[in-house]
Amino acid sequence: MISLNNISFFNKRVIVNSFNNYKRSFGTKPQNDESAMVDSNHSFAHTLNLPKTTFSMKANAATREPTLLKDPYKLYKWQLENNKGENWIFHDGPPYANGDLHMGHALNKILKDIVNRYKVLRGFKVNYIPGWDCHGLPIEQQAFKKLKKSSDMKASDIRKIAGDFARKEIEKQSKGFQELGILGDWENPYKTLDHGYEVEQIQTFYDMFNKGYIYRGVKPVHWSPSSRTALADAELEYNNNHTSKSIFVKFNVKSLSNNILNNNCFPTINQGEKISAIIWTTTPWTIPANQAICVNSEMDYILVKPIESEQYRNEMFIISKERLESLTKSFNIGELKVILEFKGEQLKGTITKHPQYDRESPIITGDHVIEGSGTGLVHTAPGHGVEDFQICQQQYPNIKVLSPVNDLGCFTDEVGEKFVGLEVLGDGNEAVINDLETIGSLVHKEDYIHKYPYDWRTKKPIIIRTTLQWFVGLKNIQQTALQSIERVNMVPPSGSNRLSSMVGKRTDWCISRQRVWGCPIPVFYNCKTNEPLINDETINHIKELFGKFGSDCWFEMSTQQLLPPSLKDQHENFVKGTDTMDVWFDSGTSWRGVLVERGIIDKDTGRADIYLEGSDQHRGWFQSSLLTSVCVRDIEPYKNVVTHGFLLDESGIKMSKSIGNTIVPSTVIKGGPNKVQNPPYGVDLLRTWVASSDYSKDISIGPNILIKILDGIKKIRNTLRFMLASNFDFDPTIHSVPYEKLSSLDKYALHKVFKLQESVTRYYDQFQFQKVHTEIINFSIEISSFYFDVIKRHLYAESPNSHSRRSTQTVLFKMLDVINIALAPITVHTSEDVFLHQYQFKNNGKGLDKNLIESSVFAHGWNQLPPQYENDLISNQFTNIIAVRDVVNRVLQSMRSQGIIGRSDETIMELTVTNEESYPFYDNLFAINSQLDDIFCVSNVLLNKFNTFEKDIEQQQQQQQQQPQQIEPNSKGEFIFNTIISNNSKQLGRVEVLLKISDKFKCPRCWRHTSIENDKVCKPCGSVLNSLK
Repeated sequence: MISLNNISFFNKRVIVNSFNNYKRSFGTKPQNDESAMVDSNHSFAHTLNLPKTTFSMKANAATREPTLLKDPYKLYKWQLENNKGENWIFHDGPPYANGDLHMGHALNKILKDIVNRYKVLRGFKVNYIPGWDCHGLPIEQQAFKKLKKSSDMKASDIRKIAGDFARKEIEKQSKGFQELGILGDWENPYKTLDHGYEVEQIQTFYDMFNKGYIYRGVKPVHWSPSSRTALADAELEYNNNHTSKSIFVKFNVKSLSNNILNNNCFPTINQGEKISAIIWTTTPWTIPANQAICVNSEMDYILVKPIESEQYRNEMFIISKERLESLTKSFNIGELKVILEFKGEQLKGTITKHPQYDRESPIITGDHVIEGSGTGLVHTAPGHGVEDFQICQQQYPNIKVLSPVNDLGCFTDEVGEKFVGLEVLGDGNEAVINDLETIGSLVHKEDYIHKYPYDWRTKKPIIIRTTLQWFVGLKNIQQTALQSIERVNMVPPSGSNRLSSMVGKRTDWCISRQRVWGCPIPVFYNCKTNEPLINDETINHIKELFGKFGSDCWFEMSTQQLLPPSLKDQHENFVKGTDTMDVWFDSGTSWRGVLVERGIIDKDTGRADIYLEGSDQHRGWFQSSLLTSVCVRDIEPYKNVVTHGFLLDESGIKMSKSIGNTIVPSTVIKGGPNKVQNPPYGVDLLRTWVASSDYSKDISIGPNILIKILDGIKKIRNTLRFMLASNFDFDPTIHSVPYEKLSSLDKYALHKVFKLQESVTRYYDQFQFQKVHTEIINFSIEISSFYFDVIKRHLYAESPNSHSRRSTQTVLFKMLDVINIALAPITVHTSEDVFLHQYQFKNNGKGLDKNLIESSVFAHGWNQLPPQYENDLISNQFTNIIAVRDVVNRVLQSMRSQGIIGRSDETIMELTVTNEESYPFYDNLFAINSQLDDIFCVSNVLLNKFNTFEKDIEQQQQQQQQQPQQIEPNSKGEFIFNTIISNNSKQLGRVEVLLKISDKFKCPRCWRHTSIENDKVCKPCGSVLNSLK
């Protein structure tokens, strides 16, 4: 039984064999093509329309691609001047101007270019200004490498070297991006160090300051000792396997709260007995900064006595009731007997003594204390903990904030001589533990593996440190920002929840950095009061200076020169600030520094059409751009946000230089030193890899994956070449056949072309490039296995200007146009090559001038197919025909396997089918009776009709299920096969195939076995030959 579930466009079940046959029949020399049905030396060769094309089977990409690529900048300018559609504003997220291009660069820029080139084809005026992020530590470090004597480094020297380095890297990266075919305004890119950009950045800072969003205050921040600067959330990455020293420390109780003492069950404290609150921490170095102990007022706590421990026989501990079992195991000091139970609220007011210093640590309450880890009593150091700081500021303002750590991450003299100068993440941490052990306050220590924040640049751990910084307060704009996110189309949709979650949890954004290479925070400070000076007058004067000299002037000019004229005589009362802005604030204001400043969008309501970056930018550029725009304008800066994943090797392991599993774009494009191991694949293969990947997830790449991509490219190239070669003598301005005069077969092919065009348009609009690629690959394979097989005879054997040949060439031309244009955003070079070959009839056969931008495939525009191409009636007809053809192919394949035939046209066939109302197989086939020989690739077909009732079909189905038919010849040498065609278990009709060797002779011209005499041409070929005389 044959199921229609196995039948799709052009019969997938015979794709492989048919495609391989097609490849064999259409080799590198079209004039020798087996499908021409005659050897090139045969006397009839000159009478056949043998396929001809200079479009090669092999791409020779590394050599030919540079000659095919239209200049990305010139094409960019051309489309802006000539396209008539709406603006498409693609705002580029700036990569760092640091280092050679890696595969992440290629992935990102190619995805952007696919979008933009598609929009160019659709007639949009694409606005794409490439950008670079020029500030920040990675670039500043290049200056440190050149200025070896760090003590002699001047800010101006560092900035000059860093700026020169960034500009040099931009030039190198720009060249690499253009070699990838990236369309854009390469003559006028944006750089965050541009004078005009910095002017808009400090204006944005001032606007946010004036609205009350930016303020200066003392708060705990992420501090990187390795970078010597504060960091924002987006500058962190997390090590899930970080090992900390976990310690349990005793804080002796000086006085218990009255709520505890008044408890009737409170035990008598004997002389010499002590009560201690046990705290737990994974940052021992913060113990010197401890100011309090926090408990949860609603949690249950207990007073326990280690009754089996000689060491602690005169002591009692306060711990959480829920942690009793776990701590008993950890402390390993025997049973902890419960003496008293009470709520955390009752502990409030208890005073403990700091174990290392002569000061008190009161027990306070806070909701951030939870069960599940530690002791239930949280060591509280407001100078080194965000929650610690918040609880103390909000509820216990009298508690001092102590942060005895300097910019280098070393203890200051506030901790005393025994720790001063030690690195808190190194020797200082160990010194604190050893000291606690020496004084008898350490109950237990152990290694603790957990998730810990690292500096994303230096890859080293950070600390929490309370310092005076500049912040953006986000509480008052959170709701507006969340509402803005709801208006944005996120691809994939999960990005909306991800971004909303991050914005919803963020209350402050630290934007000041203690670095030299960056845009300075344009603020002066009063020498006596340290109060900031920033107003309209100071900002306008600084903007004027930045516009002329750039932000370097802040570091090169004196305070007197930087102050506005009205304040110059007071310059001794002020000092200019030394902080620079967070690089995320730099790039986060690009909507203004680029799009508004260049007049691309309206300054109050304008939005880019799209931002596209890696998924890490939900906490980076997507977020900083959103926050600055909402603060200044109450609106999001983008309409669409598309994110892609990161790179993995073929084993699914994240690519890393340290592991040695990286692949660089240049190796894929130009090949490695060993061209056998790393062949030069060219740019189009790299772009096809991007398009064929599900970029919404992490993406794998490697040698085996590239080979698979190459196989797909070959299949598509085969299809393109067949169409070009078949249309070697076709000029659509002369030879096109109107739709109404096309054959049913050709109309069916156009219907499928229409559906292909419809689907790839939809998928491009949805940014689903993998589906675009899949659709084209499937179409190419399927079209080759059916339509190309069927049309070969009349393409090659009929007279050049026969109606059926020109009809098919008309379809092939349109089909080629649709496939090539659909591929163009992906396979830029190949599509340009195909376009030149396809339109070789232009200019009186001289073809297009490949040096002209107007000769580009991207000047052609997107195909708009006539609605009449969509023909469901013909589609249903050929669905039934293909179902029958699949049955016939099974029998033909059996005959080949048994050695009965070599080619299917050695046979003739008698075909009998049912003709039910819903599935009129007979009527469908009879309607194209004259084409059945071609449809089934046999020499003759006799069509008959069954008069079979439904019960007969069911009876035959039962017989087939009981004993499957064997496809074998009968005594007459005939192959007879009966079957039922079904769809989802529903019987649609009955088919009987009778195939036998033709009793006619092989025509020496068309190879059909239809000649009456040996070595004589058949009647159709005779007619053609007569017409050629």
